[in-house]
Amino acid sequence: MLKQFIEQLSIDMGFEQALEANEDGSYSLRLEPDINVILKEGENQSVLLYAKVAELPTHNTEEFLVKLMTANLLGRETGGAALGLDNEGKRVVLLDFLVEENNYRRFYERLEDFVNYVEAWSHETIEFSEKQHAEE
Repeated sequence: MLKQFIEQLSIDMGFEQALEANEDGSYSLRLEPDINVILKEGENQSVLLYAKVAELPTHNTEEFLVKLMTANLLGRETGGAALGLDNEGKRVVLLDFLVEENNYRRFYERLEDFVNYVEAWSHETIEFSEKQHAEE
């Protein structure tokens, strides 16, 4: 299912050729220099969306992590996706599982929402870091 969605997405976005799968079967969708969404098909035709948002702030980190946890509460500030940290604990990431998106239109809408949240949290994280540095 994801392969067909990727093919249609490539057409809709005007790519000269469809996105190619990575070695692990995932697809990398670079939308801007700083937004790269990884899409991977999971069990039962679910789709994983994953993106690195920004560097974790180095000042008042605990305060920022509380902000992330609050945003995750019931998915109200993430569109149902989840904010977290990468494996090294140095970057904020956003991930979502699309489990019932069996038509392209709904998939596209959820992907678009996901990208909007990545962009919004990227700005939020950078603003938080800049504010912390300015207060020093």
